[in-house]
Amino acid sequence: MPENKLSPTLQQLAYTSGSILIAIPDEEGIRLNYQQSVAEGKKNEFPYWARIWPSAWAMTEYLDEHPELFNQKKVIEFAAGLGLPSLLAANGAESVIASDYLEEPVNNINKSILANRFTNMKAALYNWRDGLPDWDADLVLLSDTNYNTEDQAAVERLIRHYLNQGSTVLLTTPHRLAARELLESLHEFCRHTEIRTVKGTDISVYKYSL
Repeated sequence: MPENKLSPTLQQLAYTSGSILIAIPDEEGIRLNYQQSVAEGKKNEFPYWARIWPSAWAMTEYLDEHPELFNQKKVIEFAAGLGLPSLLAANGAESVIASDYLEEPVNNINKSILANRFTNMKAALYNWRDGLPDWDADLVLLSDTNYNTEDQAAVERLIRHYLNQGSTVLLTTPHRLAARELLESLHEFCRHTEIRTVKGTDISVYKYSL
């Protein structure tokens, strides 16, 4: 597979909070590259990070309508993928960390950071299975991160860690049975919830705080 086939293209998105450039990999090229690696016997995870999912669109829309959540605040996004919500927040935040557990999305986010010339944002490797991070945050972003039941305990531990520090946590998720247990366990901290339909998918938006 030629390297340029997988090179991302920059797309410009306009929001009330400001326009942003985001590096988006060629989805078909990514898929074919994955199929080739499987055929060669390599055990690679499918690159779900390489597209913008409805939950990320919904979170970004919500942030754009509520800039007070991120303006002059410290923001962290976990399992960021392409990092769209983080890029939007970087237009007004004091600092932004967009993290993921794979090097590919981290490298891709760095391309978006450079394209936007953001000096208040960085991309970082982080896996919640390795323990709690030492980053401070006023706002924590979690977009479609509760799909894997094996990670539910780690995600809940991460959320409670930041709630106990006084952070606001914004979580967006499609309606999944796998997410019910986590959502129920955090119910007492929910300060706002709403449903948004994005690209034909109903997305729930939850805002948590103490």
